[in-house]
Amino acid sequence: MSTFFPVPQTIKPRSDLELTLFQCQEIVIQLAEIMPKAIFEPHQHPESQMGMIFNGCVEINVDGKKAILEPFQQVYVAAANIPHGSVILSEETILGVEIKYLIKSQLNEHIDEPILNLKPTIDKTTGFPCKFGACSWFQIAILEIPANEKLPRYTTTTEEIGIILNEQIMMKVGEEEKLLEYGSIYYAPAGVSHSGYSTSDKTISLIKVSLPSYSNMVDRGGLEAVSKEM
Repeated sequence: MSTFFPVPQTIKPRSDLELTLFQCQEIVIQLAEIMPKAIFEPHQHPESQMGMIFNGCVEINVDGKKAILEPFQQVYVAAANIPHGSVILSEETILGVEIKYLIKSQLNEHIDEPILNLKPTIDKTTGFPCKFGACSWFQIAILEIPANEKLPRYTTTTEEIGIILNEQIMMKVGEEEKLLEYGSIYYAPAGVSHSGYSTSDKTISLIKVSLPSYSNMVDRGGLEAVSKEM
């Protein structure tokens, strides 16, 4: 089994929710498919959590503070043991992503604002246009990769997760290489070089999430510890 290109596990914890789960060390990524008008009552867990939608409209509730999420415009942030829930407002099936991460308490003393607005900028590593946001425990960039362009080979001091939203891209992490599309991800641990190139004649959207390295995390039980609700 590849560390850099994890095999997903699909679960259906309730009739209106299907999750595609990836385990990357102590990080869990959830690609979600949610039926229209679904309601998720406020719940909490020891992991910090962030999430974003790819289409439609969702009302998010973090510790009693409500806001409307729009596709690729905002990320919601819920610290460890902070109640959070949501209501799907759209008449269409919603796609989105959540990342859960159990970090040492000293890294989570700062309580972030529940809604992180993404701003347009240029990605420093690739030079491609992106939407960017950062909080106390992660950074996120949504890159627009032009047709047939390359991602330069680089190494970071953080753990990086890449989620491909459309088309296909060939990624190389360490010495492993794989053609990725929506429904698959890459994982680059701290200190492991990675690069890629577009195999499409269309623009590719790529979500890049950076988190503190594994040494800053504490153990937890793996996929069994994943909350069954969003």
